[in-house]
Amino acid sequence: MNISDWGCSRQNPSWTLFVQGTRLLLLFPLLLGICSCGSPEIVFNYPEEELDFKLRNLNTPAVYMGSVRDLRPIEQKRGSGHFFTITYPKEGAWAVDPAAVYADALAQDLVQTHLVELVPLRAQADYVLSADLLSLGCKFRRSWNSFLVPSSLGFATGLALGKDTSDRLNVGAVLGAVAMMAVPMSSSNQAEAEVRLTLKDRTGNILWQETCLGEVYDKVYVTATSRQDQELVDDFLPKAVKRCNACLVGQLRQIMIDLGSVTVSDGASE
Repeated sequence: MNISDWGCSRQNPSWTLFVQGTRLLLLFPLLLGICSCGSPEIVFNYPEEELDFKLRNLNTPAVYMGSVRDLRPIEQKRGSGHFFTITYPKEGAWAVDPAAVYADALAQDLVQTHLVELVPLRAQADYVLSADLLSLGCKFRRSWNSFLVPSSLGFATGLALGKDTSDRLNVGAVLGAVAMMAVPMSSSNQAEAEVRLTLKDRTGNILWQETCLGEVYDKVYVTATSRQDQELVDDFLPKAVKRCNACLVGQLRQIMIDLGSVTVSDGASE
């Protein structure tokens, strides 16, 4: 018997395809590891604000931006997961420290809404504003069910293209594996920003304190071997911060109106 008589002949195209597909499956864990490493640092691209929160008939308060403390959970700071549930960006993945990222976002919203005037020195301020960063990050989720559609489509295509039963099974298995890695699968991504703001007077007395949570959740389509952290952060996290700050700045505006009205009333009585 010579080799050409074997049912698994090297010259058999379906057998060659099957071997290549098997190699792809064996490389699957390695591809996941490569895609999860060496990603560029995450940059926080925060959009401009269009609302006008200027206080009518009141002087614009001078505010000094105090500290922003990073009180996020340890799991969020370290990041967790590799495939089905991933908490990101982890501590070392940020291009800029998350506390500084949020400080800049808050300052931008305060200035662009014309609510207050930020001053560089504490002695120049009417009030001091500080923040506790309780949450700032994303959570990406996949499920086993998301593999079924691309793998089934690939397998069905292989069954249609094969010449005989064995050939169809081999080609179907290979195309199913390739589709599972190459076709974007339905997944979900959630971004969360939670912050506690504290307003104090010049002597350090707390005048107001409030906590707000901003969340954004939606379906996304991502291939099994890709990590699109920057793209997902761009699409989700700034919106979550905007929602959080809209809640905080809106309430801060009301307390500024109340404080300004008291000041005006006191000045008129004198």
